[in-house]
Amino acid sequence: MCDLNKNELSIIPSEVDAPSDIESNISTINAPLGNFLSHVGLPADNLLSPVDERRKVIQSIESVLEILPIEERKKATYLSKFAICVTVGLFDGALAFLWDETIKALRNKVIGFDLEYFYSIAASLSSRYRGLKDPDNISAVSEHDLLEICRRIGLIDDVNHRRLDNVNYFRNHASSAHPNDTEITGIELLGFLETCLKYAINAPIEHSVIQVKRFLDNIRQHAIASGDCTAIVTEISKLQPQRVEDILQTLFGMFCDTGTSVDTLDNIRGLALGIWEYVSEDFRLKIGARFGYYRANGDVPRKERTQEFLDVVDGNEYKDEDSLGAELIEKLQHLRGSHYGPNNFYNEFPHAQSIEQSLPKGAGIPESARHDFVKVVATCYIGNGHGYRYGVDENALPIYKMFIKRFTDDDIITLLNLFSDHEFTNDMSRSKAGARAIKLCKWLKERTSNSLIQQALDTVIECSIVQKAGKTGAYKQAMKKVT
Repeated sequence: MCDLNKNELSIIPSEVDAPSDIESNISTINAPLGNFLSHVGLPADNLLSPVDERRKVIQSIESVLEILPIEERKKATYLSKFAICVTVGLFDGALAFLWDETIKALRNKVIGFDLEYFYSIAASLSSRYRGLKDPDNISAVSEHDLLEICRRIGLIDDVNHRRLDNVNYFRNHASSAHPNDTEITGIELLGFLETCLKYAINAPIEHSVIQVKRFLDNIRQHAIASGDCTAIVTEISKLQPQRVEDILQTLFGMFCDTGTSVDTLDNIRGLALGIWEYVSEDFRLKIGARFGYYRANGDVPRKERTQEFLDVVDGNEYKDEDSLGAELIEKLQHLRGSHYGPNNFYNEFPHAQSIEQSLPKGAGIPESARHDFVKVVATCYIGNGHGYRYGVDENALPIYKMFIKRFTDDDIITLLNLFSDHEFTNDMSRSKAGARAIKLCKWLKERTSNSLIQQALDTVIECSIVQKAGKTGAYKQAMKKVT
């Protein structure tokens, strides 16, 4: 193996090197590589990015890397591999290594932040994440879910989540991570590098996120005076609604854990009722559904803790005595995971079929599962906009249509509310997914006789950028009339 420290190839320009010198130095790599491949009988044509594209990246890479402090740069081994791939001309490999460095950095941010909080949100996305506790387990969380949880925690904001999701899209469809014939230009690769460095690898943590970490640490480590609870709840109420629910979800998980200390249990008892006032009905129903789930699975300690938690927050009306709602939520989580996983258009069908078997015949969707049912079914029906299938599992599509035919007016209102949900609308930036979202709204408009719901659907149908429909004044005004 060549020792790169011996400077056998001069690829980095000196202060007096001209662009033509750089191009010439890079070109010297091509002939030996081509000769070697031909010698061993492998194809050598159309493998490497053009020399002028490599030159664009090499000329600018130093200035882009200035985003990352030198001490952090010294530890970024995947960025070294990125630079080597750029020099050789393997842009698809460079992108794969860049994404590896990004994921490594995000995982380290999470580990340094609050793993229990992270895993609590992860478990709300998929039951397969339940029981994860250690830093070594973090690789079990899919990259899509890692990005989504980091967004919900606040380690990434909505705009930067979209930027990183775009890099992930190209990583999946233009890098060496998966077979493809897509070409990447030097300017595109530099843009991806800047995005990952600025908005993930070296992104600062906002103050409100640090406050949440401090709050969770105090819950675990100190007895909180009863007089301080009101002030704490007031501060929590100022956070985004999703973050408030994620915090209470974490507190509920801690409360049900038999290993939680007495002081921590008392802290949660003092705070839970106040925070409960700021969460949605859908969230309350999901908490109530855990009672039936633990009961059906013979988990007596957690069932009893759930009962106590519901007593504390005066939420017994949300208690689900059987496990049907929780079982359906779990199956919907599996379908969601399949949708956001690789080759979703092949893998969703068995999960959709399993949900079909669980639905009560001749009855509505269990209230605790309504939100997840509408969101996951609509997401899978719309697809992710990739490829000729629009990212839709065609085998499962008849089942999705059957589910949508069961939508009541309440279900349609639930769907309408989802247009302000970042995860739900994220793929609608792609024209195919956006077009299918509008198609779904037109179909539902024909299925309801409620004129107010029809008007709300029109605000989505008529929006020029469907992904942003939930932020328009027309949408917000229409939703006030139906909710």
